[in-house]
Formats: sequence, structure tokens, C-alpha cells
Amino acid sequence: MSRVATIAVASATVLLGGLVAGVGGMASAHARVHPAATAATGSITMEINGDPNFNLWNPSAYVDSDNIDPLIFSGLTKDNLQGLPAPDLATSWHATDHGLQWVFDLRKGVRWQNGQPFTAQDVLYTFNDVVLNPKLGANGASNYSDVTNVTANGKYQVVFHLKQPWSSLPAYLTFFAPILPAQVLQHEGTKLWTDAAFGTQHPIGTGPYEVQSVQPGQSITLVRNPYYFGAKPSIPKIVFQIIPDATTVVSDLLNGDLNFAEVDDPQLISGLKRDPSLTVTRVPEQNYYNITLNGREAPFNNVKVRQALEYAINRPAIIKGLLKGYGTVANGPIGPIQKYFYDPNVENYPYDPAKAVRLLEQAGMRKGPGGKMYYHGKPFTIYMPTAQYGYLVPLSELVQQYWKNIGVTANIKVMDFNSWIEASVIKLDFQATASWWIAPLTPDVYPYFASSTIKNGYNVQGIGIPKLDRLMTALRAATSLAAQKKLADEVQVEIAKEEPLGFLFYPEMVDVTSSNLYVPPVNYNIALDNVADWHFKT
Repeated sequence: MSRVATIAVASATVLLGGLVAGVGGMASAHARVHPAATAATGSITMEINGDPNFNLWNPSAYVDSDNIDPLIFSGLTKDNLQGLPAPDLATSWHATDHGLQWVFDLRKGVRWQNGQPFTAQDVLYTFNDVVLNPKLGANGASNYSDVTNVTANGKYQVVFHLKQPWSSLPAYLTFFAPILPAQVLQHEGTKLWTDAAFGTQHPIGTGPYEVQSVQPGQSITLVRNPYYFGAKPSIPKIVFQIIPDATTVVSDLLNGDLNFAEVDDPQLISGLKRDPSLTVTRVPEQNYYNITLNGREAPFNNVKVRQALEYAINRPAIIKGLLKGYGTVANGPIGPIQKYFYDPNVENYPYDPAKAVRLLEQAGMRKGPGGKMYYHGKPFTIYMPTAQYGYLVPLSELVQQYWKNIGVTANIKVMDFNSWIEASVIKLDFQATASWWIAPLTPDVYPYFASSTIKNGYNVQGIGIPKLDRLMTALRAATSLAAQKKLADEVQVEIAKEEPLGFLFYPEMVDVTSSNLYVPPVNYNIALDNVADWHFKT
């Protein structure tokens, strides 16, 4: 399942009938000159959409967990402000044995938030007993399918043993891969995911903050971890208010009740820009939106059908309407945020309904009564579940209309988010579904497109391409940036040609902060890894 940032809801009805200013017109009435965040109070207030699970490896830990857990836990590596792997619990690393082993030197003197020492045993427990344990089905485990096991050389060095060379392992370890405390959890076994004390009440990490209190459905309060090994954050307390409604987030920003939030509903941004007590910063997102077709069944296993359904969608219009221009057309899984590897010139699928119809006819379909497209004598109808979350419902409705224009019927079923995850991502009960992916800042997209990850992994679309498998495997083994760049270009070309996913757009996010609070103007996930740089302006 994808890693996602909190998303605000937009209305498809408004998009189809003409956009309106939304909450923006209320800005002057709610402008507040003195935001709540001050150096005197020493705290800031942020928001998340729902109650998090504090164990990111838990299969039920997704959106809201991602938005808070990196402050509580540390990984072996983290992203620096340039989006490159930097030391965290590991101080250095190198590959050996022709790339089949990665050696990580661990930081000494680190203590868990309960005062116990951090050692190599915690890394071994996290990966050998949790991530690589097939009985647990840990969230993100398929990212590490090429890791056979992890061993220790004493208390402060660990070795990852690989099935094949994997040059991007340090980058993947920056990506929601917290190290867990063996001395607290190793007795749990397969009951790990039901440990409510650790998962929802009082987690124990090594990160810059620890949980002071949890009020389910209301708020989580974090305070500085006195044992933290790194630079001491200048913000002593962060309160996360649970706010599921996007318009409430905006009104709280305008009232000064929130000091930092991500907003990606363009209808809500204009009013925020006009408020002098707020700073609005446009930042690239670490994800892409797509229409996933289930390639396990016909006709979606036919590349002409996949391409046709892509040509039928007016992506620039969606960006202009749904995103209000806050995004760019997507042409693959490597986006603009990865400046060195991104290739904007690979094959694209411009809006061309006539070409879409021709491709469907080449795939054996024919126009019939009422202008509908027929497949094997029946109207071509697509079952399309979607979630009541963020852009997904209005996006699905727009795609439904575009497909209707070429004679294809999409039957949308709207579900709550958790039901959609269960049906579409776990049980794979869909023919098409709108989704999004957030991945590590590396051109290594193997976990999301490899044939080997179709059954138990992130290849939800179920499409395997042998040539792409070979290219992605070679990319994983490449050690120099030049070699990685060359292979990444080839990977992008092959993905664009086969179109295993219906790539739609790369969104941009807007970070809104109180004017006296500095947060690095980078992607939210990177900003969390660099919370020591957050500070009150003087």
C-alpha cells in the first residue's frame, strides 16, 4: 500500500461546474496577527487526520502514522535536506562482497526513551524477527525482499546480507523504517500487532521526541526526548490535533489555533496566502497519482487497453481543475522531486479520445448501440472502487466521465478508506482504482513494478514485464551515479511504453506555517527528518 501525506477533500461537482473561491473569501475576517506559536510558550500545534499507530511496521499503520512517527523513532539512516541518505542510528555504511553485503557502523551511547541502551540487537530484532518474518506480514516488508538476514559484529556494527546487489538500501532505510526496541517487544512474537500499549499509547523510540500524552480521537502531545543523541530540537513541545476535515484545518490556521499544516486543496489556499500571520510555501510532493488497472485479468493485461484508457483522460484539465495548477503531468514513477534522475521527455499520453478508441478497436473491441464500446459482445464495463479520502472520489468521477466519452462505463463504488484498503489493496477486488504512491527518493522502483512482487508485494497492478525486470535489477546493482542515471533513463522509457500504471499527475503541496515559525521549505517527510532545523524566528 502507498505511503501518503494527509490530503484535503475537493468537490468533483464544483470542478465540473466551475471552481469557486471556497473558504478563501473568509481570510480577512479570520486573520490573526499574533499566531499561537511563540518562543515563550515553547510549543506548536499541528494536525493529523486520525489516530495513528505508533508502530510503523504494523500492517494497519499508514497515513497518520507516517505524519508523526518519524519524530518518535529513528532509523539507521534519514533524509538530509537534499533528500540524500544521512547518518541517524548508523554513523557510516559501505558495501562489500561485490555488493552482496552492506555494513553499517552504529552510533554508540544511544539510549531508548526508557533509558535502556541501543545496540545491534535492536536492529537484528527489527529486521530478522519483524520485517523479514513472513508470519507477521509487516508493512513495507516487500521493500526488503532482497535481504536474507541481518547479522551483528559486536554491539555496534550490523551487516545486511543480500540475495543480489542493492545499491539503494541506504536510501530505502530512510523511508519509514524505524528501529524497534528488542528489550520491549521481543517477547511479543506474532502478537506484536495487538500490543496496544506500544502501538497506540506509549511507544518507545530513540527519536527527538517522546509521547507525553494521548487523547484518542483528540490529540497527541510530544515533548523533547531527554535521551536523544542528536541535535536538540528548539521546539520543546508539539501537539498534534486530530482534525479529519480539511476546512477545519484551514479555519484553525486562520484563527491561529494551528501553527503548521499541509494543504493541497487549491480552493483553500488563496485565503491563506492573504493572511499576514501565515507563511505559505509551495513544495514538491514525494508521490504520484495514478489509475491502477488490474492486469491479472483481461482486457487490462493488454497494453493497448492500458494505453487507450490513458489517452482518454485529459490530465492537464484535471491538474487545472482539481489541483488548480498545483502539479504537473506524470509520465512515470520517477518524478520532478528526483531532479537528477527524472526524465520529462519520455513517452507521454496526451489527451486523444480518437486514438483511445482506435487502440480499443485494435484490442478487439467495437462500438455498439448508444456509442458504447463492446468487448466479447457485452458493454465494456469497469468495476472501480474508490475511497472517501482526499482527491480519490472526485478524481474517480472525472476519470469515469472521460471514459464514458469513449464508450467505456466505469461503475464507481465509494468506500471508507479502511474498507477500500481491504478490498482493493489486500484482496485485489478491483478492475480499476484511483490511487497514489509515495516512495523513497531513489530511482529504484523495483518493489513497485517487479514481476516478483506481484504476489506478495507492492505490484498491485499485477503486471510483470521481463525487460523491465532486467533493467530494474541492473539498476539495483549499479554503484555509480552515472550508471544509475543511464539505467534509470531506460527504466522510465520501458515503463512509459508498457504503461503498467495509468500515471496522472505529480502533485505539489503547500506548507502553511505561522509567520514566526521556520520550517525548512522541503517535502514534509524530509522536514520531519530535519526537525532540529525548525525554530521560532526572532
